[in-house]
Amino acid sequence: MLVAMYSVFVFMSLGYLAKKMRLLGDRQGNILLGFLLNFALPSAIFTGVYHSSVSLELLGLFALALACNLAAGALAFVFVSKVLRLCFATALTIAFLVSLHNTLFLGVPIVQGALGEQAAHKAIVLDQFCTGLPLAVLTPLLLSLSSRAKFRLRAVGVRLFANPLFLSMLSAFVLKAMPFSIPELLFAPILSLAACATPVALFAIGVQLRFDFLRLQWVRVLVVLGFGMVLTPMLYLGFLYVFGIGVQEDHQMVLLEVAMPPLISAVAVIARAGLDSKLAISCIVAGVPIAAFSAPLWLYISHL
Repeated sequence: MLVAMYSVFVFMSLGYLAKKMRLLGDRQGNILLGFLLNFALPSAIFTGVYHSSVSLELLGLFALALACNLAAGALAFVFVSKVLRLCFATALTIAFLVSLHNTLFLGVPIVQGALGEQAAHKAIVLDQFCTGLPLAVLTPLLLSLSSRAKFRLRAVGVRLFANPLFLSMLSAFVLKAMPFSIPELLFAPILSLAACATPVALFAIGVQLRFDFLRLQWVRVLVVLGFGMVLTPMLYLGFLYVFGIGVQEDHQMVLLEVAMPPLISAVAVIARAGLDSKLAISCIVAGVPIAAFSAPLWLYISHL
């Protein structure tokens, strides 16, 4: 776990320094992002899904995680709009940030460091079910609620099937269902690309970090991180406790993922919807270092 967190901070710091020292321009940044989204991450998802063992029980845990995420988002919306009496746009922004977690860029490296490679493969599958699919549905819904577009199911389908990450997951499941197995030799270039995913993704997070908004938004940031990184895992653990479910490795993997800070991609979606993108950036900046301390704490609590 400590080695994984050390690597996370090193890669992110390199990205942040590269931006501050102006070693990366917009053109290089776009190339880096294109490589990450179209090659490295799809390769990581493909090999993770293909080599993972997904049972009905595990899918049930994914459904529970998704339900906890959405429940926390709904509670955050009610709290912000009814108790804090903030405007509808701010409540919508906070609910969106609470509902979607950084399960891939940050969650998978932490899971791998804490629980091992097999757990990381399952975490990749969880990312697509609990983050990728909800993002595809919630994005057009958010744009509709912010009056930027009309919600259409067709837009959800187009977004899904134009997404290399979703297509790589779908391809892996199809090939996994075939009566033959792919020779491991053919995975060599895919594994090489997949190995680039984590450092490049964390480097990209570092490039996007901005600290200037944080001091102006700290109360709202605390609300987002409180609901997203504290209430959500508490709901998940509470469900396991109430139904007397013993906590095993799969349960811990899901616990770590639902305790992650807000999704990086949420910034672009919120900005496109004309909502508070500065709040989204501030939550991500504050959430990443908090995850370094909260992840071991949640693992400890799960053993009690």
